Amino acid sequence: MDYYDHIKLAVDFIEKHLRDDINVEDVSKNAFQSRWHFQRIFRYVTGYSVYTYLKKRRLTEAGNDLILGKDKIIDIALNYHYTTPESFLRAFRTEYGINPSEYRKVLEHRNFPKLEIDILRDGIRIDGSRIKTEIVTKNEFILMGKPYRTTMQKCQNEIDIPKFWGEFMAGGSIGSIPNRLGDSLMGIYTNWDYAENFDVIIGAQVSSDTKIPDGFVTHRMKPAKYMVFTVPGNQNQDILNGWKYIYGTWMPNTGYEREFSDDFDLFDDRFQSTSNPESEIYIPIQ
Repeated sequence: MDYYDHIKLAVDFIEKHLRDDINVEDVSKNAFQSRWHFQRIFRYVTGYSVYTYLKKRRLTEAGNDLILGKDKIIDIALNYHYTTPESFLRAFRTEYGINPSEYRKVLEHRNFPKLEIDILRDGIRIDGSRIKTEIVTKNEFILMGKPYRTTMQKCQNEIDIPKFWGEFMAGGSIGSIPNRLGDSLMGIYTNWDYAENFDVIIGAQVSSDTKIPDGFVTHRMKPAKYMVFTVPGNQNQDILNGWKYIYGTWMPNTGYEREFSDDFDLFDDRFQSTSNPESEIYIPIQ
């Protein structure tokens, strides 16, 4: 099975259980994938988070039931596992801009259809022809840095992370890290939850006996084997396209299995090059 097969399993599972009490972890388990990793693959391949896709499919079918059926609104809400009429009302109004009672009178209901994964399989979302790859095994290391919590919902992370990097560099935080090992800076992505919230920790590698200054944290990375992607360019969009290529194109089409550890990106002197700027993204593999 490749990653597209896993996504197809997830989509089929969602369709069978639109009226059941399921969550992102249930979907991931039935796709035989770890939850936090599968969420990223699903988003970059389909363009939707698992949570958003499940919500849109439920509200599409609820909209059909409102127009085609005679059930009470509260019964339709319960059928699609909204525990209160208020939660259904909020979700419905957010999706369609009107209340369910008003929606029953609309002339047309535009469905959000089940995803056809085989169509997605044939598409290349991001060109990675200039991205170089190599496999590196790294021993345990400790990163010291500043943490920031963000989310992939509504692509908020694409705004937050560059801003956080700017604040980190402008504030001179790198000079406050004692006993740095080397000159590289890293951003580690960890502590994912059901709603695609996660921590980014920006900092540098340090020795194990380093005292932690106020406002900083340490994060221990276990020994792991990585696929290292050397991404050309030093603009925010270059880095973002690197991540999108990895999770939206390379990983779904590769034979490598991802290992349960944290991703990180690395920036050294090459990032400031005037002729050939580049950075590295590390993805743990088995």
